[in-house]
Amino acid sequence: MRRMIVILFGVMLLTGCATLYSPPQWNPIQDTTEAEYEPYLINGTGTITGQAFLVQNGGGVVKAAGRTVTLDPATTVGNEWWGKAGKVYVQRLQTPPSPNFLKARRSTVADADGRFKFTDLPTGKYYICTKITWTVGNYYPTEGGVIGKLIEVKSKQLTEVILNQFPE
Repeated sequence: MRRMIVILFGVMLLTGCATLYSPPQWNPIQDTTEAEYEPYLINGTGTITGQAFLVQNGGGVVKAAGRTVTLDPATTVGNEWWGKAGKVYVQRLQTPPSPNFLKARRSTVADADGRFKFTDLPTGKYYICTKITWTVGNYYPTEGGVIGKLIEVKSKQLTEVILNQFPE
């Protein structure tokens, strides 16, 4: 009986520590918000180059080697996605029910040094992000998370980006 109480107490402690996240509730998609993506669905002349990494408290550097870097237009739907899912590690894979959100999304994979490049971009504002995570030994939980920010791309210009902070 005593063992059963100890087990029950342990289960209650573990359950109390777990935080459940509900999927984001998205605003209804409208023709006007879908139309905001039209300028982003064509090729442009802007380029982004950059590097993604995090510096650990002890000074070690963890690069985004082999990680997918995404680039999403900062439209009405894109802004909602960023606030509700894009910058939130546990929600980062959730996307709004907008067909043009996914059509306009661009992605690339960072090289061994965490460097990435996007070409042929239309002028506009974008959210750029990736995830960097690591574990120490067999210690759980995973450390790190989503890093990203809002950037602006201009026609015929190179935009250089350093991703090294958690979004605010």
